Amino acid sequence: MLHKLPAEIALHTISYLPLHSLYSTTLVSRDWNALITTNEPTVYRNAAIVHRFIDEDQLHAGFIPIDWKTYCRRQLGIERGWYGKAPSVIRELSEAGSVVHRIKVDYELGFVIATSQAGGLTVCDVKNNRVLWALPSNHAVRYAHCEYDRGYIVFNRLDNCKEVWRLTIHANGNQQPETSLPDRQMLEVSVQSAEKFRSDETHRGHFKAWALLQMPENARAFRFSYPTLLAAAKNNAYLWDIPRSQMISVIRDIQRPHHGVQLGSINYVEVNDLYVFICGGTGLRIFAREGGALLYQLFPVELSSAAWDVLPHSTGLTSTIVRPQLLLHNHDSSSSLHGGHFMACHVSAAGSDLAVLTSSGRLVMLPDFQRLFAASNPTHHRDLVFTLNFAPFSGDANISYYLAVGGQNGKFALATRKGIYVISPDFHFQRLTAGRPPEPGVSVCRLSKVDDERSLSSMSCLQITHDAIYFTYPPSRANSALIAGHHAHAIEGHDAPGFGIFPFIGDVDDDEDGFVDGWDDSESEEEDLMVEDDDPVHALVNHWLLHATASANTVYSVSF
Repeated sequence: MLHKLPAEIALHTISYLPLHSLYSTTLVSRDWNALITTNEPTVYRNAAIVHRFIDEDQLHAGFIPIDWKTYCRRQLGIERGWYGKAPSVIRELSEAGSVVHRIKVDYELGFVIATSQAGGLTVCDVKNNRVLWALPSNHAVRYAHCEYDRGYIVFNRLDNCKEVWRLTIHANGNQQPETSLPDRQMLEVSVQSAEKFRSDETHRGHFKAWALLQMPENARAFRFSYPTLLAAAKNNAYLWDIPRSQMISVIRDIQRPHHGVQLGSINYVEVNDLYVFICGGTGLRIFAREGGALLYQLFPVELSSAAWDVLPHSTGLTSTIVRPQLLLHNHDSSSSLHGGHFMACHVSAAGSDLAVLTSSGRLVMLPDFQRLFAASNPTHHRDLVFTLNFAPFSGDANISYYLAVGGQNGKFALATRKGIYVISPDFHFQRLTAGRPPEPGVSVCRLSKVDDERSLSSMSCLQITHDAIYFTYPPSRANSALIAGHHAHAIEGHDAPGFGIFPFIGDVDDDEDGFVDGWDDSESEEEDLMVEDDDPVHALVNHWLLHATASANTVYSVSF
C-alpha cells in the first residue's frame, strides 16, 4: 500500500499523477487521504513541477505561491483553456489606441505596450483599461516597430537609431551605461511624460530614457530577446547588449552565396543565447552567435508536399471561442506549397524547437532543430520537419499575416487571412493536463469569432502570453462579431464607456516579433488622420474616418 512506503517515496510517486487524479486518490482510504492532506504543500509543489506549471528559473528565484493547491488549480484552468476545454473571456483595451500598429505585453506586471500608426507609444493597464504612461506622437514615429523584454523597450526612429527605455522601477537606483547615452530630446520627453502621468511610488508601467543606439548602417529588421538586440542590415547582423548599451559582435556577409543562392531581402530575424535566425526572400539561415558561422540553410522548395491540413471541427464548449481543430494528414498537400516564402520564425523559450511561417499558410515545425547541424550524425530535415497547413484549399501565396511565440508554455500563435490559431506542441507527450495530443504531437485551436477576412487583413500584430492571446482588430467589426450569438456582460465593475469585457458563459467541461520596422512612406495615412495638437501625448483621431479606413485597430485579448 502507498501509505506504507517511506514518505519521500510515496510523495514522489504521487507527484506523477495527473492533477484530477489527486482528489480521487484521497478517496481510496483514510490512510491515503491523511498522507496527501498532511503533505498537501509538498504534493502540489511537486505536481506543479511535473506539470510544468513552474520552471527552474522561478524556483531558483524563490517563487513560492501562497497556496500550492490553489496555484495548481489556476494553472490547470489556464492550460485547459488553451485546448478549448475551459471558458474564455474577451477584453477590448480601447485605451491602448484606435490606430494601433505594434503591441508587446508584460504578463507579470499586467500591461500592454502599443505603438501607433499615427505616432506615439502607450502603456495600457490590462485589467482596468487605463493609460499608465505614454510617449507623445511627435516623439515615437508613425508605424514604429517596438520590442520589449524584462523591462526594456526598444523602438526605431528615423535617423537610423534605436531608442531604449527602461522601467522606472528598475532604472531608479541603477547606474546608466556610460556609452550610447540618450539624447536631449529623449531626456526632455522622459521628464514630460513622468510629469503628465504622475502615479504612486510604484510607478507601474512608467519608463525612463535609458540609451540611444546608433546603428552602423540601416538596420530595419530587429528583434530583442533579453539581454540581446539583433539588428540586421542588408549584409551584416549586429548584436547589442541592451543593459550595457554596447555592441558585442557582428555577423558579416549574411548574404554570401551558399550553394549558389543568396539570402535575399530580409523578412524577419530571431535570436537566442546560441543562434541567430534570419528569414530571407529565398530561405532561412541559422548562424552561430559565437564566430558567426553559417550552420544551416533551408529553402521552401525543399519542403515535402506532405502536411497536416488544419480543418474546422464542430466540437467544443459554447463557453469559449477557442475551438479545437481537426488535423488530417495529407500526403500531397501541395495547394499552398509553391509560390510562398519564409516570412517569420520563432524559437521556443526552451531553445529546442523552431517554428517557421510561410507566406502561403504553412507552419513548418522543427522540434530539436539543433540535430539538423549536429557535429556528428546530423539529421536530414525530412526526418525532423513536419508541417501544418492552415490553407489546405487555397493556392494563394500570400495568406499569412503574423507569427508569435509564448513564454515557458511553449505555445505559438499565428494569424492568416482565415483566422487566428493557437498551436500547443507536445512532441514528447509529457503533458498531464489536457490529454495526449493527436499525431503529430501538436494540438491546434482557432478563435472562432475572429474570422472576418477584411478585418484580419488589417491586423498588424499578435502576441501570446501565459494565459492570453492579444491581437489588433478593427473595433467596429470586432464588437459585433465577437458577441454575435452571445450575451455581453460588463463584469468586475468595469462598465465604463470604451471598455468591454465579454465573458462567454456556459457549461464547463469537467475533462479539461522581429518584423522589419514599419516605417515606410507608402504606408503613411497622414492625409486621412485628423490629429489634434492640443494633447501632445494622446493622438486623437477623427472617429468617423477610423470607421472608414481598414487601418483602424485597437487591442483585444482572449484570456482564461
